[in-house]
Amino acid sequence: MPVTFDVSISIGGKKVSVQTLNISLTGILCTADDRFQKDGECLVIINLDTDIHITLQGKILRTEAQETAIAFSTMDEESFAHLKRLVQYNAVDADTIDEELRTPAFS
Repeated sequence: MPVTFDVSISIGGKKVSVQTLNISLTGILCTADDRFQKDGECLVIINLDTDIHITLQGKILRTEAQETAIAFSTMDEESFAHLKRLVQYNAVDADTIDEELRTPAFS
């Protein structure tokens, strides 16, 4: 789902500010940065409000000149609940979100 949020990607303790280009329950497509490396582990922090953040562990799947794709690897229950509501709220068809949950993200 194309949507824009302020996001920080933390790699090795350094935070990099990016903009989302697309987000789903399984990952995020965001603007690129030279510090991003394919297969790198990272922490994705989606800033919803000054006091509300979604924090997810991720792995960089690919990085190109304009965009970086990150797959979410782990998240706590609270982060998942916030992410699911965020995706449902911004989806054209919220019913597709339930289908996404039934389909394995990676094989």
